[in-house]
Amino acid sequence: MVFSDTHDAYNIAKIWTFFCMIILGVYFFTQKSSYMEIDAIGMWVLSCLVILYLSREKTDQFSDNQKKIIIVIGILMCLFSFITIPLGITNPPYGIGELSLLLSGIGVLLFGLLNFRSLVVPVSIPFIAVLGFSVYELFVRNEEWITAPIIPFIVQITISMLNLFGIRAIADRNFISFISMTGDPVYLAIVSDCTGIWSLGTFTVTVIIVLSSFPKSISKKSLLLIGIGYIGTIFANITRILIISLSGYYFGPKGVIEQVHVHVGWIVFSLWLVIFWYYYFTRQIGISFFNKRKVKDSENNQ
Repeated sequence: MVFSDTHDAYNIAKIWTFFCMIILGVYFFTQKSSYMEIDAIGMWVLSCLVILYLSREKTDQFSDNQKKIIIVIGILMCLFSFITIPLGITNPPYGIGELSLLLSGIGVLLFGLLNFRSLVVPVSIPFIAVLGFSVYELFVRNEEWITAPIIPFIVQITISMLNLFGIRAIADRNFISFISMTGDPVYLAIVSDCTGIWSLGTFTVTVIIVLSSFPKSISKKSLLLIGIGYIGTIFANITRILIISLSGYYFGPKGVIEQVHVHVGWIVFSLWLVIFWYYYFTRQIGISFFNKRKVKDSENNQ
């Protein structure tokens, strides 16, 4: 059976979104979560939102030969998710990266079989992103000189912001130290992971998802907004470091600061992504997430 009308595509997109959120939710609550897991889930949420939006319009279709090629590609993507670790492309154990590869492959296979051409690109972006991050990680881990010039800037900004809070902090190369309210010294090491390089990579992936799905939205204004998005991502990372520092100042070097270090990063970055893309979707693309008709009806009734 071929699903070709908008109603069917939208229903399939809703089922697909529900399926993805269930799979990713089960993974998140049963496995040890980290910053990378949160990034991946956020990427999938954005992918599903784009799929839901595009499915509400009439979807383009493949030719018979194109459809066969897409189906084969989807199958190969699924199989590829199980051999990336042996090939050394991703690291063991089987985790969110490999699961994303598998989900993308299933999505490409599904939308290829149903001939929903418009939905193949957004569902394949996480697959491309995982491979890109694998290459990116290999490059960054072996080329720390990329982040080296950024570390002094992060250290200086953090020192200045702590001083604004009345905290006398000093810097020694990439180390920040100050005395907490408990009387214990707190030492923070600013390393390459603290530069926000991974957040910038994740933000870049979200930009690719949106621009490839909504090419008509690309303009001078959209490029300016994306530039602001990168700046905001940098400041979101600085905010993360500041919150970690303040938790150490108020509660000492043990206990709370460790939990804050684990969770504050994905919370701050996720909030920034939601705020930025909500603004971009509503102001630049013109998508409404709320039913304006209901609002107008209620105003008329009054």
